[in-house]
Amino acid sequence: MQRRIARSDIAQPHRLRHTCAMPLPVPYSALRAFRRPALALPGLWRTALVILGFEVAFATTPFILDPFVDWSWPDQVLEVLNYAGFGLDLAALLVLVALLHNRGPGSMTGPLRPLLRDLGRVLVAVCLVLLVQQPFDLAPDLSDLILAPLGRWFVWLIPAALAILLQVATEEIYFRGYLTQQLAAFSLKRRVWMLLPSVYFGTSHLLNGDGLAEGVLWAVWATMLGAACADLTARTGNLGAAIGLHLGNNLFAALVLGFIGTPGFGLALFLLPQGAEAIDTAGLEGLATSATLLDLAYSGMGVLVMWLAARVAIRV
Repeated sequence: MQRRIARSDIAQPHRLRHTCAMPLPVPYSALRAFRRPALALPGLWRTALVILGFEVAFATTPFILDPFVDWSWPDQVLEVLNYAGFGLDLAALLVLVALLHNRGPGSMTGPLRPLLRDLGRVLVAVCLVLLVQQPFDLAPDLSDLILAPLGRWFVWLIPAALAILLQVATEEIYFRGYLTQQLAAFSLKRRVWMLLPSVYFGTSHLLNGDGLAEGVLWAVWATMLGAACADLTARTGNLGAAIGLHLGNNLFAALVLGFIGTPGFGLALFLLPQGAEAIDTAGLEGLATSATLLDLAYSGMGVLVMWLAARVAIRV
């Protein structure tokens, strides 16, 4: 997800009994405890207001930051600020949830100790998988690969990693924390608490692509990533595994491989010419090519491998 680019609603007793009695697959038993904070004030109108407020905050953050930004600054500075801007979105989310649900940050993340444990284990596992996978990813373009200046890369490594962590944490707290909990309080059916937030997460990536076809590919890939993170959250009862998977993916995407001339390429260690990743046509007809379908299948396999690595790392 990138920037560019009342008492009357308290659940009725029979509704609560019905929701709690719904069957839940054994691997997702931790979801019952994870959604518990949402049961106090589960009104869907409250959730709708939080969604609206978060989207308004997300849309206005660039205008808030713009007076303080000089667009002639180096790309590294601008990209770190872009990621760090998610801190304003997180602050808005926390205020909205406190006002409308009387809940604090910890109620959306799960217990801190297992969260940190799962985050660390999954982050290491996903990074190891990507270290093996990336060379195969780059095989057709290795002759064009450029190594960025190591000194500059190391200077920006820690600030960029921390800013990306803030971005990832914001998205996970919102999509896999707040929304998963609130929708699971309404229904324990996977198409509600897993599918709806994942599709929402996916559609928020539509503008990441250069044209409609690439935007759709981004949206489909992000939907799969969101479903994987939701699955891990329901299996563990905290956001640690989801943050670890998402963070590992984003760190590699931002700090390892970049395409010259695209936003954020200055943070990457390895660079490829712009256009190496692009679809030949911007229209939806670009989705019908064999190369695009193969790329989509490969992206899906990439998410699957990261998800399996995460599950092995935390043994769920």
